[in-house]
Amino acid sequence: MADSNPANFANLPKDELREIAAKGGHASHGSNSQAEDHPDRNPDGTFTKGSELAKELGAKGGHVAHEHAVEKEARNPDGTFKAGSKLAQELGEKGGHAAHEK
Repeated sequence: MADSNPANFANLPKDELREIAAKGGHASHGSNSQAEDHPDRNPDGTFTKGSELAKELGAKGGHVAHEHAVEKEARNPDGTFKAGSKLAQELGEKGGHAAHEK
């Protein structure tokens, strides 16, 4: 059943929806001026060849991905920790230290 609310996106014309979506895309990806201001970026926003920033961010992403993989191995499908999980021990210690710092 169609809603009569004019603010409902389903009721907007397709061209207006595209315009709104384009604004969101430009806002989230930044404009080319941001890329031009950064020496490690090409005008299209991609990294320049051999970019130190690309190496740094790639390494950071690799570490995060590895942490998630380790965490996934330490957990049961329902999200609880597996018995004897090293991650559970580490996080428990971290929580205990944080509780005593307050």
